[in-house]
Amino acid sequence: MSNNKVLRPSHLVSQYKQGQRDFQETKLYQANFQKVNLNRINLSRAVLQQGNFRQGTLIGANLRESDLEKCDFSHAQLVEATLSQANLSRAILLQADLSGAILSGTVLKRANLSCACLIGSSLIFAQLFKANLTGADLTGATLTHAMLSKANLSGAVLKRCIISDANLKGANLKQANLVRAHIGRSNLQEANLSGANLSFADLRGCNLKGANLSGANLEGVNLTAADLTLANLSEANLSGADLSKANLERANLTLANLEGCNLLGANLCDADLSRANLHQAGLLLTYLVGTKLKKANLNQANLIGAILNENNLISASLEETIMPNGSRGKMIS
Repeated sequence: MSNNKVLRPSHLVSQYKQGQRDFQETKLYQANFQKVNLNRINLSRAVLQQGNFRQGTLIGANLRESDLEKCDFSHAQLVEATLSQANLSRAILLQADLSGAILSGTVLKRANLSCACLIGSSLIFAQLFKANLTGADLTGATLTHAMLSKANLSGAVLKRCIISDANLKGANLKQANLVRAHIGRSNLQEANLSGANLSFADLRGCNLKGANLSGANLEGVNLTAADLTLANLSEANLSGADLSKANLERANLTLANLEGCNLLGANLCDADLSRANLHQAGLLLTYLVGTKLKKANLNQANLIGAILNENNLISASLEETIMPNGSRGKMIS
C-alpha cells in the first residue's frame, strides 16, 4: 500500500492497531510516537522529519530510504530494523538499541549515537561524518567502506568488528576497545587512538600518518605495510606486533614496548626510539638511518642487514644483540 500523503499520527496508530502494517511513502512531519509500539511496520520511503520516537518500539521495522532527519529515537528499540539508505542526519539515537539493524548506505552525518547498541549491525558504506558514537557498542558490527571522518568514537566498543577500507581520518577513538578488529587498508590519518585497546587487531596497509597512539595497547597487532609516518606511539605496547615493511619515518616511539616484535624491512628513518624496549625484536633489513636509540633495550635483538650508523646506538643496551654484520654486540657508552 502506498499512501504518499500526509497522515495524522493518531490515524496511523489506529490503523496499525487494526492490523495494517504497510505505510510506505507516508508523510508525517514532527509526529509524536513517543513510547508507541510500531513493530514490523513498513515506513519505507516515508517522510518523517523531526519525528519523536523516544522510547518507541520498532523491532523489525522497515524504514528503508526514509527521511528521518533530526528525528529523536532516544532509548528506542530498533532491533533488526532496516534503515538502509535512510537519512538520519542530525538524528538523536541516544542509547537506542540497533542490534542487528541494517544501516548500509545510511546517512548519519552529525547523528548522536552516544551509548547506542549496534551489536552485529551492518553499516557498510554508511556516512557517519562527525557522528557522536561515544560509548557505543559496535561489537561484531560491519563498517566496511564506512565514512567516519571526524566521528567521535571515544570509549566505544568495536571488538571483532570489520572496518576495512573505511575513512576514519581525524576520528576520535580515544580509549576505544578494538580488540581483534579488522581495520585493514583504512584511513586513520591524524586519528586519536590514545589509550585504545587494539590488541591482535588487523591494521595491514592502514594509513596512520600523524595518528596519536600514545599509551595504546597494540599487543600482537598486524601493522604490515602500514604507514605510521609522524605517528605518536610513545609508551605504546607493541609486544609481539608485526611491523614488517611498515613506514615509521619520524615516528615517536619513546618508552614504547616492542619486545619480540617483527620489524623486517621497516623504515625507522629519523624515528625516536629512546628508552624503547626492543628486547628480542627482529630488525632484519630495517632502515635505521637517523634513528634515535638512546638508552633503548636491544638485548637479544636481531639487526642482521639493518642499515644504521654506529652513532645511533649510543647508550643502547646490546647484550647478545646480533649486529648487522652478524657479530654479537654489547652496550655502547
